[in-house]
Amino acid sequence: MRENVAVPKMSNEHLRYLSKLKQKKFRLQEGLVIVEGKRTLEQLFAWDIKAKELYIVESEPIVSAAISYTVSEQGMKRLCDSEQPQKIAGLFSLPKPRKIAFKKAFYLDDISDPGNLGTIFRIAAAFNIDCLILSPKTCEISSPKVIRASLGAVYKVPFFFCEMEKLQELKAHIFALDMQGKIPLTNFAPPSEPYIVALGNEAKGISSSILKIAEETLCIPMPGEMESLNVSVSSAILAYTLSLN
Repeated sequence: MRENVAVPKMSNEHLRYLSKLKQKKFRLQEGLVIVEGKRTLEQLFAWDIKAKELYIVESEPIVSAAISYTVSEQGMKRLCDSEQPQKIAGLFSLPKPRKIAFKKAFYLDDISDPGNLGTIFRIAAAFNIDCLILSPKTCEISSPKVIRASLGAVYKVPFFFCEMEKLQELKAHIFALDMQGKIPLTNFAPPSEPYIVALGNEAKGISSSILKIAEETLCIPMPGEMESLNVSVSSAILAYTLSLN
């Protein structure tokens, strides 16, 4: 780290190119995404996940030779999809699926909200869920909103896509977390063999097809007067409870 590093200003041509990455089609075409925010970038760097380029607002003190370009505040707004972007961002390759052998995994059944998906990745990283298995209709994993909500964990936690019909081919016990589940989560004894717990869509819940193949259905006991929880909140309770076994 050093001070007073001379850093070039981003050209209008490069800014126009990068601003297109706010479009899903262009992100997937180029295999690139803009990730904003100091905390997220620091977490990625701690995991040795490197940016291709780094951008900082002109008025900010430059203390690293790693900064590639300075941009105006208006330019940062063009780069980032949040309404009030932070003053540092980076260019990264898209997070890539990788199938691994697992002991404990979550199956996400058509999670549609980017905030929920990112939060579940962050929870998985915090509580050592081996991997996340995503249904094909799960929202775009490389969305900047997902990456921000995950605090970069989409790059850390292994994930892959699997159709529900092929879930049994993974040779793992399958359980489903459902508000009408028969076994309270506090009474659940995870098997010693690999297992998967499925969580359902925000509006529709667990699909009937998954309930048919689940060995058991689990529920979160709620003594208060509320019929359900947000799926990311449920995943946090589930992940924490499983971490105690």
